[in-house]
Amino acid sequence: MTNYTAAVNNSDQAISIFQRLDVDEQLALLWFVYEQMGNSITPAAPGSASPEIATGLYNQVKEQEQQQQLDTMRAIARKDHANQISREYGSLAANTKLAFWYFLAQGMTSGEIIPMPDDYKLTSQGQDLLAALETMGFEEQINILRSAAEGMGSEPASGANV
Repeated sequence: MTNYTAAVNNSDQAISIFQRLDVDEQLALLWFVYEQMGNSITPAAPGSASPEIATGLYNQVKEQEQQQQLDTMRAIARKDHANQISREYGSLAANTKLAFWYFLAQGMTSGEIIPMPDDYKLTSQGQDLLAALETMGFEEQINILRSAAEGMGSEPASGANV
């Protein structure tokens, strides 16, 4: 069974494939999902996310230099407990995490966040997963994206230090 077939037939398998991608490929895939699926992908169901919290975290990333923005996104994707924004992200609810990535994608489009390189190409696994996502229904797409976003970020530090 190909990765594409496995992903189309099983949401858990799609998440597993996503998690096996390297960090940059995960970030690229999130970008391509928001870019190619356009308005059909929304940050989360209205009322179920905390957009103010996601916006606050987004603004912290926006204030960084572009290379640091990329480093922060990578830290979140690899669950880096040494990165404060990764720890803050880790404390968010799943829909708020999804909203955060939506805001990042919008920021990449507007130029507030480091853009995706024009010549970036997904690996064959990434392309297969993106193609599988495009064939799924809206709810299944959102559930997979929510699971991918939820699996990122570090656990908050114990004590007073987020």
